[in-house]
Amino acid sequence: NLLAFSDHAGTRVTAAQLGGMDEQRADAVLHLALSPRLALDLNFGSIRRQATTPVVIRTPPSEKLLEARLHWRHLDGETVLYAASRQGFLQTTPLQLSHEQRLDNRLSLQTDIGVHLPSEESLALRVAGMKSRASASLRYQATRQDQFSLTHWGERYQLQAGTEVGSGRHSALQYTHTYRQDAPSLEWSAFWSTHAYRRKDLSGLQPIDLGLQQFLPADTNELGRDYFLPDDFSFYGIELSTNTRYAQDYTRALRPFASISRTWHSRLGPGYAVRLGMAGSLWGADHLSLSWGQSKSGVQTQGTTRDLQLTYRLHF
Repeated sequence: NLLAFSDHAGTRVTAAQLGGMDEQRADAVLHLALSPRLALDLNFGSIRRQATTPVVIRTPPSEKLLEARLHWRHLDGETVLYAASRQGFLQTTPLQLSHEQRLDNRLSLQTDIGVHLPSEESLALRVAGMKSRASASLRYQATRQDQFSLTHWGERYQLQAGTEVGSGRHSALQYTHTYRQDAPSLEWSAFWSTHAYRRKDLSGLQPIDLGLQQFLPADTNELGRDYFLPDDFSFYGIELSTNTRYAQDYTRALRPFASISRTWHSRLGPGYAVRLGMAGSLWGADHLSLSWGQSKSGVQTQGTTRDLQLTYRLHF
């Protein structure tokens, strides 16, 4: 599909209910194909937030952001440089370098390292935190239908004001089997991950010492030990999906896509995730996607979350 290598511009809108806070994010995106091997993605976005459970978080800040990704494709992989400026609780400048290296026809290695990245381990870190991250991942294509991936990553979490709140070590294993590659595609996967955290002792500090008093109820004098980072847990499940690549990939015809998973969280118990959507082209050289999702007891969410996503891009 030649449109995959063309310039395009578009928009992306997401409305999410996060269990204690609602978010509405809007992005204007521009993709420039500078050469057959070099591409630049620019993203101008804004995030509006409203608290729905004041006992968890109060008056969360809105955010504006500018992001740039430079993609360099080479004969045996791809390198991506990411840089951003985010103005929310405070000004942050996320940076990340990612590299994928094909080791042979079946095995590939992906690594990344980044600083000041957005953190979603809790609502508090989502609005006022950031993290540093380093990861390594191996992907093995056993057959045309079977793929295994193993990932390990470490992260350090801190508030945007500079206070370190802890660190985490994570490992994940996933197996995917593709029953049908042509549309409508059909695949299922099984996944498992473990997440271990080390919290900094902040018991002697009050919210005003951390600059967080504006986010918390007025009578809050002490933060719970799991306010920033959860307890250690493992997470596993199975997923069945169809046509999910068309949420991003171009398709001239109107195609439905869906995924449904059954999950288990070692501390929160059983959960699920479901996404339903439609994607297609309106005028020929464009792509429209609309989807709805709901999940319970996910990796980074304790309750039920919902979201509605709309993306549109025009190739030129």
